[in-house]
Amino acid sequence: MGKTESCITASEIRSRFRERLRQPGCIVAPGCHDALAARIAWDEGFEAIYLSGNAAASGLLGCRDIGLATMSEMVQRARHVAECVRLPVLADADTGYGDANAVARTVREFESAGIAGVHIEDQALPKRCGAMPGLKLVDLDEAVNRVKTALAARRDPNFLVIARTDAIATGDFDEAIRRAQVFAELGADLVMVEDSASEQHVIDIPRRLPGVPLLFDSFDAWPWTLKPTAELGQLGYKIVIFCLSTTFAYANAARRVLRAIRDQGTTRSLENELVSRVDYERILGPGGL
Repeated sequence: MGKTESCITASEIRSRFRERLRQPGCIVAPGCHDALAARIAWDEGFEAIYLSGNAAASGLLGCRDIGLATMSEMVQRARHVAECVRLPVLADADTGYGDANAVARTVREFESAGIAGVHIEDQALPKRCGAMPGLKLVDLDEAVNRVKTALAARRDPNFLVIARTDAIATGDFDEAIRRAQVFAELGADLVMVEDSASEQHVIDIPRRLPGVPLLFDSFDAWPWTLKPTAELGQLGYKIVIFCLSTTFAYANAARRVLRAIRDQGTTRSLENELVSRVDYERILGPGGL
């Protein structure tokens, strides 16, 4: 998708992205916790962008991913990201933020914000990051209802509904596969089997789910997930997200700058690590898309 296509609509972006999903190859969607990161990803030539609930919660509220960010806050952050690029943006919609009515509204709000798709998970409320202990699931019937509701709620048929299961985090790999298969049979556009706990899980998930379009989370805190994206594509994954990589990098860079200011009274020692003003303004554009 060219950067000169200033008039392309969200519906057209979704249509093109769905067509891209039918083509061979693995799509890489780096995590971007704000609009600036999204502009950089666009400038670097990525095909899609991912907005993590964890990253958004840290950027919005400075807190851990324990379900404190509201649906409206997440939609607004997603809207800002989607409006600054001409790329499909996939967003974390947590549990759908409530009962079936809430799930339906969540899908419509993200769709209205110009997002290309969301993933809805099978966690019980209050939800938490999949990497945290104490995670609990709803029963399969409720999880199925969330997926059905999300599929029925979308107005644009090209809006992607991605069904996520966190069953591996409860210690039940077979249940994760069972739920993923059920979600695929319901018509979910992609399935996300989160919380892989070993390299063998990474290999076995696509083997156990042949023909199911899979979204994979390459998470820096889980080294067994950090296979090259080409290899993940060969294993059978269709989309690979890097949920927190740029956010972790931002936090580390911000700490280095702040320490230099505190300890040296200047950022001169970091001059070669900072983006130039010219490049910064080029990334942001001349005043709009």
